[in-house]
Amino acid sequence: MKNAIADENMLWPYANIIYKTEDSVGCPESPQCEILMKAMEHYHQKSCVRFKEWTGERDYVKIFFNPDSGACWSPVGRTGEGEQLLSLGQRCWYLGIVVHELGHAVGFWHEMNRPDRDAWIHIFWRNILPGFESAFAMHDAASVNTLGERFDYRSIMMYDEYAFSKDGTSPTIQPTQPGVTIGPIWRKPGLSASDVRRVHKLYNCQGNQPKPGFPVDVVCDFDEHTCGFKNGGSAVWAWHNSTRSDGFVYSTCEKAGSTPGYFLSVNFHASPEASRGCVRFWHLLRSEEDLVLQLSQAHLDRVTQLSYDPDAAKDLWESQVSTGQWTHVEVPIDISRPFKLVFMSVFSETCQHGTIALDDVEVLYRPCSGASGPMAPPPSPPEAPPTTTTTSATTTTGTAATPTPPPPLPPLGPRPAIMQPKPPRAPAPGEEDEPPQLPTHPHNHL
Repeated sequence: MKNAIADENMLWPYANIIYKTEDSVGCPESPQCEILMKAMEHYHQKSCVRFKEWTGERDYVKIFFNPDSGACWSPVGRTGEGEQLLSLGQRCWYLGIVVHELGHAVGFWHEMNRPDRDAWIHIFWRNILPGFESAFAMHDAASVNTLGERFDYRSIMMYDEYAFSKDGTSPTIQPTQPGVTIGPIWRKPGLSASDVRRVHKLYNCQGNQPKPGFPVDVVCDFDEHTCGFKNGGSAVWAWHNSTRSDGFVYSTCEKAGSTPGYFLSVNFHASPEASRGCVRFWHLLRSEEDLVLQLSQAHLDRVTQLSYDPDAAKDLWESQVSTGQWTHVEVPIDISRPFKLVFMSVFSETCQHGTIALDDVEVLYRPCSGASGPMAPPPSPPEAPPTTTTTSATTTTGTAATPTPPPPLPPLGPRPAIMQPKPPRAPAPGEEDEPPQLPTHPHNHL
């Protein structure tokens, strides 16, 4: 990786590359997904770069698999234009090639395009496949940053001797140094030593610890998407944008019956410094029969882990109190290891009508404050009554919403406009046409 972007605006903040995988990649079950996670973990082990799964961020890399194409490509660095695509075609699924393509997203061009490359390699232009000559264009010194590193034949960003050969047997690249064999990218084990140094220089970091400031808090308001939350097992949980500007997720006993519904978060990174964090959210339970909403935390050996052991998940909080009103709670969590959050909803077998709903889920990399949020209360606010919630082992007392308790159950209406209204959108695929009519609640964002 000796050929880096020169524009610092194209770097990812905190060396944190946000990514999303298309369904075509087949995560979490496919062998392709396993290779992708190994490539990301390779960067985690070797450098300060961290790949974080998308939870609503504006700029992110969308990784897709086209089984009908062999194309492997990616923009270089962060484009700053929202979604940017990274293609892994049929012939791309080798660890070395995936590490190579991720290297482009990190911020590196091909090694053979360096402005000083003519001192290290010879290009046989007559042997290049017609139409691919531009792949061998040499960059000017003003557009790239070699970061004081020498040309590296072993770099994961260096193409082999037969790259883009017109017939597969005629070489297109020849090292000028005697006795050097470059070899194909797919055979390379990953980042070379100089690749790692280049990552550290580009992002001004050392070792394999994340940069200060990472990870950052996650706030999911469910206004435009579910922030990466997905159903686990049966598709019991649904998403609805009630006013086209403020949404929530919910489960009903009419749809779920007595089947437990599991609503799974993405994998969250551990904090390198703190051990106690916080999850806070609004929830609503409404039924004349028994029902349960439970929050569990599953710790992972690594953030790229594709599955978790439900039996090893720790139950953190649950409520069986049906009030028909939105209630806000804070739940302490352990952030010293990577983790996943699991919300479970269960209705009784005799339930005829019932709703469990969630909104404004926040994952904070700091301890719970004991309050519902940072909103400044108005003068002389009424005292908010405590809300009792039942856990698997103890009964704890949460704090109802400040500055006022949640409103009673009125007809559904617009919520207070804390954020700018979003434009109308068409219903998302799979979205329920007529969700349950729920009361409003105050926003409680950071």
